[in-house]
Amino acid sequence: MKLSLIKALYIDELKEIYSYGESENIFYIAIQWLERRNKTDVILGLETLLKETYIDVLVELKAGKPIQYITQETSFYSQLLYVNKNVLIPRPETEELVHWVIQNEQNKNVHILDIGTGSGCIALTLKKHLPKAKISACDISQEALSVAKSNAKKLEIDVHFFTCNILTDTLDKFDIIVSNPPYIAVKEKSSIHQNVLDFEPHEALFVADNDPLIFYKTIINKTIKNRSILYFETSEFYTHDLEKWLEKNKLKYEWRNDFQGKKRLLRVFD
Repeated sequence: MKLSLIKALYIDELKEIYSYGESENIFYIAIQWLERRNKTDVILGLETLLKETYIDVLVELKAGKPIQYITQETSFYSQLLYVNKNVLIPRPETEELVHWVIQNEQNKNVHILDIGTGSGCIALTLKKHLPKAKISACDISQEALSVAKSNAKKLEIDVHFFTCNILTDTLDKFDIIVSNPPYIAVKEKSSIHQNVLDFEPHEALFVADNDPLIFYKTIINKTIKNRSILYFETSEFYTHDLEKWLEKNKLKYEWRNDFQGKKRLLRVFD
C-alpha cells in the first residue's frame, strides 16, 4: 500500500481529534518511527508492507493516545528523549524557556536546579549546552525520575537527580532555578484537550483552584533569599495575579513572550 494512501487515511480518521496540520505531523512521526521514512518517500509514491502496523497505531491514536506515548520518544531541542505515561510530553514553550536560560547563562560556573524535571528535558539540555554549569534536577515522582535517569544514561549527560516535594521540603542554595511547575487550575479541565486529560500525568499538570500560583510562590520564597535567579514557564491566565504578587513582595521580574506572542516565560530576581 502506498504511503500516500496511509497518510490520507490518518488525516481522515483523525480529523475529529486533530487539525489537518496536526494529523499530518502525527503521520510523519509514525512513518519515521516505524520505517525511518520521511516526507520525500511519500511524495515519491513509495509503498509500505506494514499496512496493518500503521492501522494498529491509528487505532491507538483514535482513542486519544498521544503519538509520543506510542513511540515512547519525542524530540526536544534537537535531542531524542524517551517518554512514557509517567512524564509530560515536552512542549515548544519549554524549549523556548531553556533557550532563554542558555542565552543568559553561557560560560558561567553556576549551579542550576531544575524543579519538576519530568523526562529530564530541561536539565539534560542545559547541561549539554552549558558544560561549565553543574546541573541538578528534582521531582516528587519516582517514576518520572526513572525516566529522566534513563535519558541521562542514554545521552551520556551528567546530571544529579533527587527526590523532592518542593511544597514541603527544604532546598540547598542554587545560583539558578528553572521550573515548569503545575499551573493549570482544576476548574480549567474542561478546556484541556481530551488526549492530555486521559493520558498525561495530572500531578504534573493541575493545581488547586484556591491557589493556582502556589508553586511559583513557594519556589520563589524558598530560593530568592539566596539571591537565586529564577526562570519559569507560566500560565497566560494568571499573568496579572503573578505580577501583583511579585510587586507586593518587591521583586524584580522580566517577561518574555512565547512563539505565540503570549507572556508565558518569566525571570525573577532580587
